Amino acid sequence: MDIKKLGIVTYGIFIYRNGFWEEWLDKAKELIYTIGHTPTHTGITGTSFSSNLRTLKRSEGKTRAVIANGEPVNSLSVYSLPKNYHTCLDDNCWLCLKSANALEQYKKYENYAYCELNYNECSEDLVQQIKNMLLGFIEMEECEIFTMDKSKVPYNYVFKGMGEDIRKYPTLNILQKTYRN
Repeated sequence: MDIKKLGIVTYGIFIYRNGFWEEWLDKAKELIYTIGHTPTHTGITGTSFSSNLRTLKRSEGKTRAVIANGEPVNSLSVYSLPKNYHTCLDDNCWLCLKSANALEQYKKYENYAYCELNYNECSEDLVQQIKNMLLGFIEMEECEIFTMDKSKVPYNYVFKGMGEDIRKYPTLNILQKTYRN
């Protein structure tokens, strides 16, 4: 039996302010604790520190330093991964804030904030708390809450900006879709 994931994504424009990326890092870590996990890894792109996943314990200071030095950030993710993970797809949960600099031909919107977690760990209150946190960083054009089997890689659906034929995602179940008023 495959694990069912819940995805919450908000597409739109970043709500930039002083300390934007640092605040994202702090709020993502806090939310992972709220969900019931420990943040373990981080990934950043667009800076001199960009690379594969790094442990949060060893890289958080360097991540904050490159942000403070004004290096341009394209994305910042925080993960909770089990001890013996094989790929980042083995996550317990993760949050990502990303600009549309990569693969822009797929993008329907400029930027997005995303949270993925195990469906069986969700409650309506938690989903609303996650959505509110994401909306603190994105002026929403569209928000979608969905479920999908983990093996079908829910993030691919998000990454491509929902512009693809949804028949490619046979386990996709859209629970809620909201548009800017």
